[in-house]
Amino acid sequence: MQAEGLPNPFTDNSIGAAVKFDVDKSGARYYVVSSLFDVMVTYRLDDLRAAVRAVQLAEEKHADSDNAEAKALIAEARKLIEAMPITEEQSLDPAFAGAFTKVRKEQGDEIGQRQAELEQQWDAMVVANYAKARELAEKAAGM
Repeated sequence: MQAEGLPNPFTDNSIGAAVKFDVDKSGARYYVVSSLFDVMVTYRLDDLRAAVRAVQLAEEKHADSDNAEAKALIAEARKLIEAMPITEEQSLDPAFAGAFTKVRKEQGDEIGQRQAELEQQWDAMVVANYAKARELAEKAAGM
């Protein structure tokens, strides 16, 4: 069943023109992206939800506001939530991507030492960013 107002990806040629999927790039960084998603979303979903919800509440409160300080705090909170611990260039560097050798089915599954080290660094950044984002958004909401 096609949702009203949404394009049909099988019949609408404009979608293919707008979205360019690079199979080679995807394959080169498959394990990196999988690990990144797990660290930022799967394993920190509650923290992510809390930070995003705090931003949404602050945005709702200041939707019609001209409080520049609150809006700056909200923007900073969004940037913290969206921040990536690596660059696209790093994700495509064979030396870097080579540290990622498998996709875990569970958080406790064994992985290589270098992959574990990198994921721990990412996790520390993500935990700090989500907590700071929530703090900034709550401060903005209280203004």
